[in-house]
Amino acid sequence: MDEGICPIPESWRMKVATLLRDGKSGTVFIRQSARRDWASLTSCPFDMVLREVIADALVKEGIVGRKHEMDEPGESYVFIFHFHNLPIYAKVNLTTAEEVVIIYSAHRPLKGEEFP
Repeated sequence: MDEGICPIPESWRMKVATLLRDGKSGTVFIRQSARRDWASLTSCPFDMVLREVIADALVKEGIVGRKHEMDEPGESYVFIFHFHNLPIYAKVNLTTAEEVVIIYSAHRPLKGEEFP
């Protein structure tokens, strides 16, 4: 595995997946760039679908990623999952209070963003 690539902790994955699926007001924020990239890549402009496919990816055993520091406090990971045979690079933060998820990225992997 590449340096920094490791299994994403189950507790983080399950908490994020739960918040994404619950979709309660004020608990999930999707950056405009992630929303735009997702819609152009998949022809699916719905936030609900993006939340669900990321949640589905996170509940699978063996998903790996890399910790990533963001401006907002919390624990962030970058990872790649597949949607309709398309690899999707995602960057997601679970805030320190573990009550808010921020989706920063949802696009095709760029050079240097490929990993298992």
